[in-house]
Amino acid sequence: MEMDKENYKKRFEECDDKFNRIFQLTSAASKIIAADLTILKVNKAVTELLGFAAEEIEGTKILDYACEEYKGHWHNLQEGLWSRQLPFFKLEACLKKKDGAIVWVNVTTVLYSENGKTYGFTVLDDFTYRKNFEESEKQLKQALAHSHKIQETLRHNEQHLAQILETMAEGVIIVDDSYKLTYINPLAQKILGRNESELLNCGYNDNNWHFLRLNGSPLPFEEHPITVMMTSGKPVYDSEIAIQPNNGERIYISINAAPIFDNGSIIAGVSTFMDVTNRRKITELKDEFISVASHELRTPVTSLKASLQLLNRMKDEPSPKMMPNLIEQANKSLNKVSLLITDLLNASKFNEGQLHLNKTFFIISKIIDDCCYGIRLTREYEIITEGDTELKIYADMERTDQVITNLINNAIKYAPASKQIRINIERLSNMAKISVNDKGPGIPPEKLPHLFDRYYRVDSGGFQFSGLGLGLYISSEIVKKHGGEIGVDSVVGQGSTFWFTLPLSD
Repeated sequence: MEMDKENYKKRFEECDDKFNRIFQLTSAASKIIAADLTILKVNKAVTELLGFAAEEIEGTKILDYACEEYKGHWHNLQEGLWSRQLPFFKLEACLKKKDGAIVWVNVTTVLYSENGKTYGFTVLDDFTYRKNFEESEKQLKQALAHSHKIQETLRHNEQHLAQILETMAEGVIIVDDSYKLTYINPLAQKILGRNESELLNCGYNDNNWHFLRLNGSPLPFEEHPITVMMTSGKPVYDSEIAIQPNNGERIYISINAAPIFDNGSIIAGVSTFMDVTNRRKITELKDEFISVASHELRTPVTSLKASLQLLNRMKDEPSPKMMPNLIEQANKSLNKVSLLITDLLNASKFNEGQLHLNKTFFIISKIIDDCCYGIRLTREYEIITEGDTELKIYADMERTDQVITNLINNAIKYAPASKQIRINIERLSNMAKISVNDKGPGIPPEKLPHLFDRYYRVDSGGFQFSGLGLGLYISSEIVKKHGGEIGVDSVVGQGSTFWFTLPLSD
């Protein structure tokens, strides 16, 4: 009986050690509070969030950090959890950091019991800079209870630990001292693209995938963050690597890892990681966009500069033959620069939510005629407007003109051999649908879902979209702002139809 108690105690201590390590390792700021809002325990993320050391925070009250106008929210939490016995409580609050700065957080507190007393397990989600970042970490919910009996305490701790790992917003794996995977949570399975039965008892350095450095070169086994952690005995934080499956797309993950000790020896390692592939793609797209924008602006600016230099040289002896051509070329270059700058400003407005619409009733076919007037004068393209040409819509006339102009210019630029462009107007219930059809080369189906993404540019396989990659994105945002939809239907070799809908009334 005494040996059983010792075994239970050892297993409990191991479980509790794992929990405490994950509690400290997780990127979610977490704390435990008492019924009087005293802070009993915080993890490293809380100290980083507020700028205080753990010993400075523990023993104080959360109200000491709350902004004055939000202190009532914490009293609501206190009343909801400890008076009304709600199982959990959520609130939004602002907290004061040690340096005097303000941090905004979403607060989730879960009530749990321990030794006849109730405590709150709180997760603080910092959303101060959420608008500046395409993706944020999700919340960690965990509750831990101790009972009077060691066996019940162990059982409860194991259940809580399992729940935490299963619901974490990060992938979690545990490896033994021979680098075999002994645990992998659902999100880790999803990120790695394999189920639990396939992964357990495999080494993390499995032959089904290859680890790479960020530059694409192979990552040696000894440089892998888990290997570094296991061999050095020290935690590893925010180490980013790439994973290339044998079948599938390359992904990028950010890894945290920490060793688990028993009697001074490393017996296992726990690692949390998150998929940062989209974040890296956005960074790459932004870098590419800056390069493209520089190139696109340099060309007309160079041409404009050349024209002005020539005009300056002949200012004393103007050439009636050359001056009109140079002025025309300068105007073309200036117009191109103006259009590029307008696209940049519009994209910035959409990103900051500053686009405002001036809606009026107007006949959509008249706007189409205005957009096509200059093109029709060249007699190079035949633009046919058909359908309900008397249909009125309720929209921003200038922005609608911008969308139609973008779609017509796309049809001309990317389907130059299609000398006939058809524009169809039709009524769909309380919406008007405008379609622009060309008989060009069409667009591959795998490209279609991305055409309206910001910065997106189709590859050079005969379908290169030049410019800043903002035209269709801007058109899409304008249509969505009106409450409409935008899309494209295309068949390679047969042409494309770009379409959008706008409301008939308010």
